[in-house]
Amino acid sequence: MAKQSTFIAVMAFGMMVLSGCAENSSENMKNALGKDIAAQRAAGKEEMCPAITQFVVSPTNVKCGETVNLQIAGVAPAGADITYAWEIEGQTFDTGERAAWNTPTCATVGDPQRTYTVRGIISDGQCSVTQSVEVNVTCDCSSVAGGNADLIVHFAFAKASIEAAERMKLDEFAQKIIASPNYAIIIEGHTDYIGKEAKNKKLGQRRADAVRDYFVTQWRIDPGRFMTRSFGETAPIASNATKEGRAQNRRAEVFRVVLSTK
Repeated sequence: MAKQSTFIAVMAFGMMVLSGCAENSSENMKNALGKDIAAQRAAGKEEMCPAITQFVVSPTNVKCGETVNLQIAGVAPAGADITYAWEIEGQTFDTGERAAWNTPTCATVGDPQRTYTVRGIISDGQCSVTQSVEVNVTCDCSSVAGGNADLIVHFAFAKASIEAAERMKLDEFAQKIIASPNYAIIIEGHTDYIGKEAKNKKLGQRRADAVRDYFVTQWRIDPGRFMTRSFGETAPIASNATKEGRAQNRRAEVFRVVLSTK
């Protein structure tokens, strides 16, 4: 339930790394779609709009977490400059002619199985043209519990400090983050069920923040690439009835979210 409620936030965060500026997406939308194309056509000026000459979204049937390749090209009258953008889930981004969309997973979205409309947009600043296609994402999240995490970091009881063995795992994973600058990173903190729920919620957040801070301070990775959140005791991956199960639940999960140009 908690992960389902964060669908919009996760999608928006994941899309923020699409080479453009998600914070300016409303302005991008205005630039791309805000021109009165109907008025131009009514005035007999339809030929003044650019034309899409290539539009590829492939594949259109994927499993969650798989990559969809995006490509668009066009021509404009009188050789005018063209800008390219893609719109997915209401977010619009300037990308250039090629981009790649890593579809959501059960780990980053509560229920990613759905049909997504992917829209390509070309504009010459005076007129814009769009083309769209539907992408079907299928997966079974019913049996997934932490299985899609790129990295799991474990913690001692009631602690948020990172132990030596876990730091080695973070050091290795940091190399992957550095090598892939278009990845955004989501870190989720979790606890076992011992203690009050409110306290565990705070502890989970401290664990997520500790992992982020390690990457930032030890590896000088841009803090803007990270999002942290806590599920406290609400998302166990093992039984809290046993000592071993509780140890597994005291964790932070690290996910890579990709929607990048290439």
